[in-house]
This record gives sequence, C-alpha cells and structure tokens, in this order.
Amino acid sequence: MRLVTRRLAALLASLAILAVPVMVWAAGGEKVTPLENVADTRDLGPGLVKFLADTYNGNLWLFGLYVVVLMAGMGAVLGLGVDKLIGLTGIGLGKMDHHE
Repeated sequence: MRLVTRRLAALLASLAILAVPVMVWAAGGEKVTPLENVADTRDLGPGLVKFLADTYNGNLWLFGLYVVVLMAGMGAVLGLGVDKLIGLTGIGLGKMDHHE
C-alpha cells in the first residue's frame, strides 16, 4: 500500500508540474516586450574589460567564443599548475606501470 501511495504522489506531482505552464498562459495580461541585456560601458576606461563589454553589447556569438576560449585556457593553466604543485610533493600523477 505504501508503494502505491508513493507512486500516486509522484504522479500527482508530475501532473502539477505539467499544469503550471498552462495556468500561466491562461492568466492573460498585457503583452510583454523582450528584455534587452546591455552592459553599461560609460564609466569603463580603455582596456580588456571595456573590450569585452563592447563585444557583449555588439556580438553575443563572438563574446561566447571569447568566453569558451578563455575558460579552456584558464582550465589548462590551472590544471598544469596544480599538476606541477602535486609533483613537487612527490606524488606521481603520470601513467602507472601494472605488473601482474
């Protein structure tokens, strides 16, 4: 009986989650305008931050490409740096030889 109660509760929760968007659409209201996200660059001096903010305002695809490349570079630098630090402690993170 307990399993049936849990399954019924899960089913009702799933139906409630599916019904929420329908209730929101039925609410009506005024037509909304899309939001525009713009970085404020008025107080920024020349440099990397202004360049990235202007790129964000002008071309989101190019900004996304910059972010992906920057994150990959940061991950590589951090990974290699931590690998060197752990190597200084004497722990070898290279390939292990298995002798069976």
